[in-house]
Amino acid sequence: MSARQRVRLRSCILLGFACLLSIFMLCSGFDGPHNLKPDLYSAGSADSSQGPSNHDNLLLTEAQCREAFPGFDGEIVEAKALGPFDLPFKEHGVVLQAKIENDELYIISAPGKGDLSATMLHRQSATIHQLYRAIKTSPEPLPNTSFAFGTQDRPVDASLSFARPIISPSRKRIFPMPHFSFWSWPLPFINSLPAAARAIAALEDTLPFAAKDPRAVWRGTTWFNNGAGSHPRLRQDLVATAAGSLWADVQALRWETNSREARNALPIQDFCRYRYIIHTEGIGYSGRLQFHQLCESVVLSPPLEWMQHTTHLIRPAFSSTLLGRADTSRYPSAYERKGWPREYPVEDANMVFVASDWSDLGETVRWLEDHQDVAAGIARRQRETYHGGGYLSPAAEVCYWRALLRGWNQVARPVGEKWHQPGVPFEEYVSGREDGR
Repeated sequence: MSARQRVRLRSCILLGFACLLSIFMLCSGFDGPHNLKPDLYSAGSADSSQGPSNHDNLLLTEAQCREAFPGFDGEIVEAKALGPFDLPFKEHGVVLQAKIENDELYIISAPGKGDLSATMLHRQSATIHQLYRAIKTSPEPLPNTSFAFGTQDRPVDASLSFARPIISPSRKRIFPMPHFSFWSWPLPFINSLPAAARAIAALEDTLPFAAKDPRAVWRGTTWFNNGAGSHPRLRQDLVATAAGSLWADVQALRWETNSREARNALPIQDFCRYRYIIHTEGIGYSGRLQFHQLCESVVLSPPLEWMQHTTHLIRPAFSSTLLGRADTSRYPSAYERKGWPREYPVEDANMVFVASDWSDLGETVRWLEDHQDVAAGIARRQRETYHGGGYLSPAAEVCYWRALLRGWNQVARPVGEKWHQPGVPFEEYVSGREDGR
């Protein structure tokens, strides 16, 4: 069987599965997802027993998506609020340009081996497969639209991207899209988000918060910083701050020569064995955040500077408030307050923001250890939001993709005849990639 035939066979199987599932739902009297609280900031309190089968249901309608995952499209709403914009066709660059016509996906242009690294090409492939799955499982027609997406850590204007800067003075038109790990992430200690979610669920079912390792854990590459940003030595400073501390298990990754294996790496689910997980952004966003948010652990991070497609569900408590230093500390800065103007009381928070220079990290961990009921509540609310609420589930992912296409189509105005090219059908595009063309 040729590569092209294999791809078409997979497409037929996917569509057949969707049809069988639809018949099953009709015959069983399926009446849509259970009602969840409509308040975006109450969504995390949803009981995961309220219909968890919907979290794997790829066939939800637009109305059912909004009922099952209140506020899931917050980033789309924010991007649309900036108003219409022109979408020029890029002759050269690092974005993939495509269009949807009559619920079929066509690739107009895409970077190849000479344009992107193997890592970036994988991200591109994983992303376009995610999008195709969302289109083909949609129970309702999607709009005909043209779009561009990039897979670099830094987004390209007028495109879909994995993240956007939380403050963008130029009002760039960047629409966050689901991370490529929803399809796959070929690092042996991470893999895909769905696979990690299963492993984390098995661990969390047997490991209560009180029995977890009381230290704060981190693994990462120390040089992977935003050199042009406000914290150019964020990761090096973290390692220096935590060195020799009894409250921390912080280590720089010791990579092998292939840059895929690290001698001291942790399987992604094993971070959930700790009560506290330290999160660091890198050159831009960090894709590991969503994995950590599936843990019933307290995530500690400087105020985030990048927004992914579910980051708006974070309800932060600031360490300066926990430690009683809100009026005297230099943290949070005016810039950080502009990005995160709303702070939540500890009884509502699902994450803790610490000082960006890590100066209060150890004290914050000790405070949380002295107030374990507070820490346990923050950890529980995080897992209730992202796991129990299903916001990182397969169903929420395809719901978001479809809402993204609808929202993008309302404001993006393709400019130039190049957008009217017939394009290559998705099936032929991926067959060509598999054949080495």
